[in-house]
Amino acid sequence: MKQKKEKCDFVILGSGIGGLCSAALLANKGYKTIVVEKLPIVGGRCATLKYKGYKIPTGLLGVPMVGSFKSIFDEVGAEFEVTPMTTPPKYLVGNKIIDTPKSNQPYAVLSELCSDEKEIEILKHGITKAQTWNPPSNEMSLQDFVCQYTENENLVEYFSNMSDRILSTRADQVSAKEYFQSFSGSLKDFQSVGFAPEGSMALMKSLKKSIEANGGKVTTQCRANKILVKNGGAEGVVVEDKKGETIISAKAVISNTGPKKTVALAGRENFDKGYLRELKNMVPSLQIWVTSISDRPLFDVPILYTFKTRRLVSLVSASLVCPELAPKGKYVHYSISSPVSQIAPWNLKNEVNMHIQDLKDQLPGYNKYGEVLHVGCYWGEWPTLANAPIVGYNDISQKTPIENLYNVGDGVAKKGGWAGGSPACALTAKIVVKDIENRFNP
Repeated sequence: MKQKKEKCDFVILGSGIGGLCSAALLANKGYKTIVVEKLPIVGGRCATLKYKGYKIPTGLLGVPMVGSFKSIFDEVGAEFEVTPMTTPPKYLVGNKIIDTPKSNQPYAVLSELCSDEKEIEILKHGITKAQTWNPPSNEMSLQDFVCQYTENENLVEYFSNMSDRILSTRADQVSAKEYFQSFSGSLKDFQSVGFAPEGSMALMKSLKKSIEANGGKVTTQCRANKILVKNGGAEGVVVEDKKGETIISAKAVISNTGPKKTVALAGRENFDKGYLRELKNMVPSLQIWVTSISDRPLFDVPILYTFKTRRLVSLVSASLVCPELAPKGKYVHYSISSPVSQIAPWNLKNEVNMHIQDLKDQLPGYNKYGEVLHVGCYWGEWPTLANAPIVGYNDISQKTPIENLYNVGDGVAKKGGWAGGSPACALTAKIVVKDIENRFNP
């Protein structure tokens, strides 16, 4: 069968947050843009599964209502239907629920865990210095940092829970520098959070609609087979759908497939050894998401953080904010856990069992009223973080050694508080689009 040919300004591989944000910005600026997605749906880990009347997230759950992600919707005029969460998260310490007001985080919880005021002050001093004077070395783990100031096992466990929740990596592995810089980076975007009544997929469909309204094209069930490279530069892609192969010529290629997949598509021979070594050192992180359902709330706040569990990190009862996420009279609860180490291999069956046992231990009514609806294990091609910020980890640039070939997504998020999540993916899109604007006219 003869290959078809097509031409555009830019072709984007993958329709996750990074891909669709890039395409929406480019199309809005007048560039002819094509997005190709191998799955039947857009969104990647920002999609939504619908099952038995419930909406199950594949990744993005709490939607940041300020910052990089939201600003792209504002810029391109895409609909952003999100219901804000007005009740702040709480912490479950033993059998006690602790309020965590924004004005006093994280000290509201620390005061419960410290043995006396002196210990609190010593720890505060260390945290303040790390956040306002000079962050710790990237070669130091968060656990080593904390142990400089305290031997209190409860405090070490608290910081491990925090780093696991924020950066999907426990305190003995996560970079202390990245942990503290995250508070002035991606976490700032999560100061105001909401839930999408129709699931996060609706936000991705909104970006798709904006792309198409500005003359762009989004094609699903279309697999990228090859990135075309000539004289050290990318000049298009070969894609395949049910009708056959198409050669799409473009000024530049933006990949939202992850840096390692990008190399496979473009050919390892086109990349220098240093870049390939950087990619080899990337550590993708695993998270397990369990969706539970009930006919009554299993806890009375939208977000509840856990403490000293086997694996469980946080509980989210989003249907308290958005009843639309569950059938009438029903409730849906999402819970998240990570393994002890982000270095594979794992026994996923055991990891899931420990997660579910934590639910039963932490929520007194779970055995009687709770029911597991869905379990998602996110790793491999769909990790929680493509480049987990473990001690000594390195940035991967959005620009590749191949001219006019870019990566977007959390795998190429800059160090300094942008390790992952929707803000990081959106920010990489903005960085790439800005570079494109400086180099190419529509």
